[in-house]
Amino acid sequence: MALYEFEGKRPQVPADSFVHPNAVLIGNVKIGHECMIAPGVSIRADFSPIIIGDRSNVQDNSVIHANENSQVIIENDVTIAHGVILHDVHIKSHCFIGIGAIVLFDVICEEDVFVSVGSVVPKGMHIPAGKIVAGNPAEITNNVTEKQKYMAKDGIDAYREICRKYIATMKKFE
Repeated sequence: MALYEFEGKRPQVPADSFVHPNAVLIGNVKIGHECMIAPGVSIRADFSPIIIGDRSNVQDNSVIHANENSQVIIENDVTIAHGVILHDVHIKSHCFIGIGAIVLFDVICEEDVFVSVGSVVPKGMHIPAGKIVAGNPAEITNNVTEKQKYMAKDGIDAYREICRKYIATMKKFE
């Protein structure tokens, strides 16, 4: 995996989490247990810390960054889908951030929030628990259903399993 120390701060990754060799983690990054960080992910904590909670997954080509005097917190059991951009955000537990979404400065997603595919969540938006947001700019469109919560948990469990498989079986060959 491509882990880089920056200004004396090193990414922290526990042995039961998987960071793909083509992902890049720089500086003050802390990854929780049973996390999966996919190929092409960039997590750049060169200005401020980035913390990712247990059992969360960050999928291919997502970008996470924090400005000076800020931070990114992604709590437990969160899915960050393919191609997401997160900047200076707080994503609470059990959220799902859809493919290609952009979540901007100082956004707070309370628990069980779903950000729809391709949405742009504007600076400073505070999304209440259990809401779905969509659009550009994103607006609250609906409540998250019990079925959607169950599907999100299924996704977390699937990524925990694939994390274990990657740790146990992935090998580069030429």
